[in-house]
Amino acid sequence: MDQQITVRVRPGEAVRFPGLCVACGRPAAERITLYKRRGQLTRRLEAPLCADCARQLARRSGQEERLLRLRWPAVVVTVIMVTALVFAALPINPWWFRLAVGLAVALAAGALVHRALSRRAEAAELPERRAVREAARIVDFTWRDMTLAFANQRVLAEVAALNADVLATEAPADETDPAEIITAEDNSV
Repeated sequence: MDQQITVRVRPGEAVRFPGLCVACGRPAAERITLYKRRGQLTRRLEAPLCADCARQLARRSGQEERLLRLRWPAVVVTVIMVTALVFAALPINPWWFRLAVGLAVALAAGALVHRALSRRAEAAELPERRAVREAARIVDFTWRDMTLAFANQRVLAEVAALNADVLATEAPADETDPAEIITAEDNSV
């Protein structure tokens, strides 16, 4: 089960990691990039990884490899075929307008094919690779903090110790938000 910590770091600030692999806890020499995307915002973080876990991360199943290699040729064929079909099927007089509509529809179809093949490739991922990839991850982020999850309890404790000065602490339960006090006073008048 993953354990989580929240650290108060803004974009561009670093989270300190021990020299331990985030997956297995052995001494690390490699790096893994952790990232989380929300809309157009992406937070990235470099975490240590040992050589064995880096090899596990680089391995792919045969089906995953085939799907990833098939992805772009399938997108190109889809775009060409859909453009031709829409161009031939539309009874609109200016040819350039038919071509523009065909390209727009074809690009959307190509994006759907790309996404579908990428998801199937991810589902065909080796369990060992998935375990290394999910050993440390960014769960959530805002402009001022980031929540990290770790599968390895020892690594979590080391990261928390190294980043003790920027760990987010929960507000005491008896402490009331100043905005709630003002609202309560306005309602009582």
